Amino acid sequence: MPGEIRLKDVLSMGRLERIVMEYFIKNISVGEIIALIELREEVKRRASRGEKDLVPELDDVVIEREVSRVISRLITAGYLEYKGGVYNLSKPLIEELKKKLGRLDPGIPKNMESLA
Repeated sequence: MPGEIRLKDVLSMGRLERIVMEYFIKNISVGEIIALIELREEVKRRASRGEKDLVPELDDVVIEREVSRVISRLITAGYLEYKGGVYNLSKPLIEELKKKLGRLDPGIPKNMESLA
């Protein structure tokens, strides 16, 4: 099992990793297909606003491949969990969110700086 993980660690992640983590901190649990579609669209939105270097190119397949790689690394590192076609924020991070916020509030964006 990986070492201790904390919400504050998200602040020092790379930009694409942080986008993915903020997505899961907001949503807590998301089906695999929906997560890839929504994260792909978020990357495209950010690229249209000037963040063009998040992925090597803005082709849907390339974006989804890069997001999938990030998700896999985050699962290996213990930030996310995967079971039965669903990605979940890891149990330690869920407990930390509950402790800091008093509740999870799935679907509501959270300010990462205030959670650190």
